[in-house]
Amino acid sequence: MFRSVLVLGYIRGIRIEIHISWLIIFVLLLVSLGAGLNQAYPDWSVPVVLITTVGTVLLFFASILAHEMGHSIVAIRRGIPVKAITLFIFGGMAQISKDSESANDEFWIAIAGPAVSFALAAGFLLLALPAAAISEPLSVAMSWLGLINLIVAVFNLIPGFPLDGGRVFRALVWKFTGDATLGMRAAVMGGRLVAYGLFAVGLWSMLAMGNLLGGLWIMIIAWFLLNMAEASGRDFGLRKRLHGLRARDLADQDLPLVPRATPVDEWVHDHMLADGLRAHFVGKRDDIIGLVTLSDARKLPRERWSQTTVADIMTPTDDLVHVGSDSRADEILQLINERGLNQLPVMDGERVVGWIDRRRLLGTIELHLELKA
Repeated sequence: MFRSVLVLGYIRGIRIEIHISWLIIFVLLLVSLGAGLNQAYPDWSVPVVLITTVGTVLLFFASILAHEMGHSIVAIRRGIPVKAITLFIFGGMAQISKDSESANDEFWIAIAGPAVSFALAAGFLLLALPAAAISEPLSVAMSWLGLINLIVAVFNLIPGFPLDGGRVFRALVWKFTGDATLGMRAAVMGGRLVAYGLFAVGLWSMLAMGNLLGGLWIMIIAWFLLNMAEASGRDFGLRKRLHGLRARDLADQDLPLVPRATPVDEWVHDHMLADGLRAHFVGKRDDIIGLVTLSDARKLPRERWSQTTVADIMTPTDDLVHVGSDSRADEILQLINERGLNQLPVMDGERVVGWIDRRRLLGTIELHLELKA
């Protein structure tokens, strides 16, 4: 099965991964930096240009990773879990599990990334001068890394979502007004203005300067920022409207059951297709031992369906991804989307008390939102 991300490893429990789109910017940087070095320093040999280019680009992405680790470490220290850091075409993104619960948390988490980039910029620039006495390519690489980290830090402080500056702006508005929603609206508006400004710069670069490729790239970045800002605003609004809804409010307590000794072919035809459901709990109402799904049946050759019981292919209750009755609706929705789940058991201790079907969940949420409106 094709995967769009490659997991590199873990740092302090945080999954480090690169998205396939990262390869695009990696190659572009290699080509552009290599061509620039070859033109600026014609006396350098090909191996020197190649080694300097590859080493500098790898250190640049290590700097992006350090920037995101800055966000992540501060978030973890403030009790907010971080699942992963993904490097992709537009830089990096820390997958923080939930929103900050206070303006102070939001501010310090947001400012940590640019602070790391400023520190790296200072460090590389300070190393550039003594490095010149050792190696000209080393000094050039340090200077470039210092400048690019400075640009990353300054650009990220622009006050608009999804940039770090937008989160800092949101935190400040939130802090002084006491209204998180107003802070988010201000940050999203800032993100829109930043995107529109970049659109204008990109268009000017293409028409007035004749820089078609550079202008197009700026406009792509603007489009990405605009979409991210709008999506952040929508997600925040959805989470706010879902506030107060728990798993018990969304769960269907009428559990679809199938006896443990039922052959797979009988379950498929007499239960799954008849009920129109992709999954059934295995066992009795007070003694559920697992969950059998369409995916489980598809892993088994058809000719073995009649000789295999649902208990043989089910996922035992202890191994099920599940939520408790008090789990928040936004957390449930996030879990279902992240894991690609079609159904989610609701459990109190070891007892299954209900289940949440993906399609029914979305319909139920829509009804709740209409009632709240």
